[in-house]
Amino acid sequence: MAADDTLFVREATGLVREWSSYDAWIYAFLSVNIVTLGFYIWTFNAFIPQGSPILATIIAVVAITFQNLIYATLVSSMPRVGGDYVWQSRLLGGFWGFFLSWPGWVFILWLWVPIYGQMLSWLLLAPLSALTGNPGLAQFWSSSTGLFVSSMIVIAFVFIYVSLGMRWYARIQQALFYVGVLGLAIFAYGLLTTNPGSFQSAFDAQVGTWLGSDAPTYSGVVEAAGVDFAGLWNLNWGASYMLFPMLLFWIMWTVWGSTLFGEVREAGEFKKMFNVFEAALLAAGGLAIVLWLLFDAAIGYEFYQALNYSYFVGSGQLQWLSSPTLLAAVAMGGGPLGTLEVVLMGGWFFAWSGTVFLSSTRVIFATSFDRTIPEVFSEVKTRFNTPIYAILLMAVPSTVVTVIYFYVPGFQTLTLAATFAIAITFFGSTIACMLFPVRRPELFSKNPVSKYEIAGVPLISIVSGIFALILLSVFYLWATESVYGLNNVRSMGFMAVLYILSGGIYFGMKYYRQQEGVDLDKIHSEIPKD
Repeated sequence: MAADDTLFVREATGLVREWSSYDAWIYAFLSVNIVTLGFYIWTFNAFIPQGSPILATIIAVVAITFQNLIYATLVSSMPRVGGDYVWQSRLLGGFWGFFLSWPGWVFILWLWVPIYGQMLSWLLLAPLSALTGNPGLAQFWSSSTGLFVSSMIVIAFVFIYVSLGMRWYARIQQALFYVGVLGLAIFAYGLLTTNPGSFQSAFDAQVGTWLGSDAPTYSGVVEAAGVDFAGLWNLNWGASYMLFPMLLFWIMWTVWGSTLFGEVREAGEFKKMFNVFEAALLAAGGLAIVLWLLFDAAIGYEFYQALNYSYFVGSGQLQWLSSPTLLAAVAMGGGPLGTLEVVLMGGWFFAWSGTVFLSSTRVIFATSFDRTIPEVFSEVKTRFNTPIYAILLMAVPSTVVTVIYFYVPGFQTLTLAATFAIAITFFGSTIACMLFPVRRPELFSKNPVSKYEIAGVPLISIVSGIFALILLSVFYLWATESVYGLNNVRSMGFMAVLYILSGGIYFGMKYYRQQEGVDLDKIHSEIPKD
C-alpha cells in the first residue's frame, strides 16, 4: 500500500542510508559482545553448576537462528527506521506497536546505563587500577560512587558517539572494534601460555600483593564456593536448558540493530540481512566455545566457576577479581603487556557502548514521525543528520535513573526484569511475522521467503510459531525460577507500570491527535517512505 505523504511529519525521514552490510554486521556482532555481555553473564552461570555452558551455547545458537530468520524477513520487507515499532504497528495495529516497543526499547534502556557502567568498571577501570598498583582504587570502582561515575562516563561518551551520526559512528565503531580484536589476541596469548598449575602460583602471588593477608587464594576460592561444578562437556540437557535463558542476556541481541536498518543500504535483501544476523551469531557462539575451552586449559574450569560464584558482577568491592581481562593479565605476570591487554580490550566496550542509545533513538524517531509522540523527536539536526532530540530523550532520563539506581535504596530491585521487557518486544515481532502473510499478503508475496510453504502454511509462520513457543518456555523459567533474578514481585510490578504508562501515552496521544483531525489508525495502516 502506498504511503499518503500528508499523514506523516514530512515526505521523507531525512535520515540517510550511510551503513553497508559490513557496518551492520559489526554492530550485530558487538551487540552479542562476548567481552562485555558474555563475560558479564558468565559470572552468573556458576549458579546453575550442572549446566554445560558449551551445550547451552549450542542450544542458544539453534534457537536464535529462528529469530534471525524472523527478523531478516521483517527487515527486508519493511526496511524502515524503527524496526519492531514499525512492523508491530503495521501488522498488529498502532496500539500494539507502541505498547510492546516502548517499554522494551525506550523505558528499559534508561535502566541499562547502570549495567553498562558496571561492565566498564569491572572490565576496564578496576583491573587497570589494580595492575597500575592501586588496588584501593580498584575497589572504589566497585562501590556505588565508583559505579555511578563509570555510568556517567558511559552517558557522556555515548552521547557524543551517537550524536556524530551514522557515518562517523560506523568509522569509530570499526576502529574501536579492531583495537578490541588486537586486545583479544593478546588476551588469548596470555591464556595460551599458562596452565592451571602455573596460573595458581601467579594468582596467589599477584592477589597477595594487592590484598595482603586478606587475599583469597586459588585453592581457597574453590573451597569457599563449595559447589560441585559439572564439566564443560557434560550432557545434562535439563540443566543446560536451564542455563540457556541465562545466556540469552548475552546472545539474544543479534537483531539489536534492526531498528537502524532504514539506514543500511542493502536492507531490502533478505539473504544479506539474514547473513548479517547469522554470521554475528555463529561468530559469537563459536568464539564463546573456544574461550570456554581456553579458560579450562589455562586456569581450570572449576576455579573459574568458583571465582564467579563468589565474585560475580554486583557482589561487592572485590568483584573485579573475577574479570577475565584481569585474569589474562595475571597469567602474563601483570606488567606492561598485561596492562596493555586490559586497555586494548576496552575497545570492545567502547565500540559496543553506543548500543545503549543508538537503536532506541530510531524507535523514538519512528514513533514521532508517525505523530504518535510530539513531532520534535523526529527532527534531524546538525550536519551529521542526527535526531538530536531523540538522543536527548535517551540521555537525560538515563542520567536521572542512574542517580536513583545507585543512591536510592531498593530501586535496583525494581529493575531486575530489564531483559524480560526487551524479550517481550521481540515476542511481539515474532507474532507479527507469524501473521504477516495474513495481515499484509500483498507485501509478503514480494519477499522471497513467501515461496516456501509446508502443507500450504508459509514456512516463516511455522518458524515464528516455533520461536514463540521457545520464548514462552523462557518466559516461564524467568518468571518461576529464582536463579535468574527476574521473578521478583516488585520488579514485575514495576515492569507492569511501564506497560500501563505506555498504553496511557498512546491513548492520550490518539485523543490529542483526533482533536487535531489526525487519524493515527490511518497512519499506522501506511508504510512511510525512506
